[in-house]
Amino acid sequence: MTSIGIIGECMVELFRAEASASQDELFKKRFGGDTYNTAYYLAQCSQGAIGVSYITALGDDSLSDEMITTFATAGVQTDLIEKISGAVPGLYMIQTDDHGERSFLYWRSQAPARQLFQTAFTEQLKAGLMTKDWLCFSGITLAILYPEGREELFQLCRDFRSKGGKVAFDSNYRPRLWQDRDEAKYVLNQAYSLCDLALPSYDDEKLLFDQEDTNQSIQRISKLGVDEIILKNGSDSVTSYSDGEVQVFPVEAAKVVKDTTAAGDSFNAGYLWARLSGKSLENSITIAGEIARQVIAQQGAIVPIIAPAL
Repeated sequence: MTSIGIIGECMVELFRAEASASQDELFKKRFGGDTYNTAYYLAQCSQGAIGVSYITALGDDSLSDEMITTFATAGVQTDLIEKISGAVPGLYMIQTDDHGERSFLYWRSQAPARQLFQTAFTEQLKAGLMTKDWLCFSGITLAILYPEGREELFQLCRDFRSKGGKVAFDSNYRPRLWQDRDEAKYVLNQAYSLCDLALPSYDDEKLLFDQEDTNQSIQRISKLGVDEIILKNGSDSVTSYSDGEVQVFPVEAAKVVKDTTAAGDSFNAGYLWARLSGKSLENSITIAGEIARQVIAQQGAIVPIIAPAL
């Protein structure tokens, strides 16, 4: 069975209830975060055919315990999650406009996930990850880590690839999480140079690297040594690079859009599921798009889906 360790931060998610009986706003609580969203949807799709482990650090509070139980119930393995005494998980609130586009408010500066790869648990964690077939993380993962932990993760990737493991990476650029653009560019380019499969969004490439079009982005990333690139571009298209060939695939328009939270994360999950199951690049993109359309038709980052037939 193929196994994958997905590394990052999961937070408490608050989102506005669809209807309120009073003038006070009512919110629902779930758990989410870009990499956990991918882990969740990959586990829902694969139904145990792929071993999905989520790697993060949480606290020793009741919410952290509830998170771990929720992960396990969803079919995500939790044995490599560290619990840090006295810590509590981060929190974010989703705000959506009339078109379903989302924005976020965060409370995460003291989140325990920032301590990943910097505690006494680090050697045990790295040993556990070295047994996997794939590693997966994002630009948000890198942004929340302290520099020392970030370098530990990069060294892990080098060691992991040297023994035949594969690395997937989504740049997922969030300006507020970085000291400045130069830091973000340097770190994200390092990550690209250490990955086998890149799953970026053109919006991020354009914002951070001033790319004029998707072809320019593909050329830039491929020069960093990435073997396979799946460049998402919202509802416009998906541009791929594999075996030296660039292809553009149209995207089926979504009939219903309630909340675009986790659109890219669920797309990544669908693509990984199909690709790791032996499907072609084109079929994997089609399956990924179908999953993403199910997700954005509902409210919240974590929603029920029906996995397409492979």
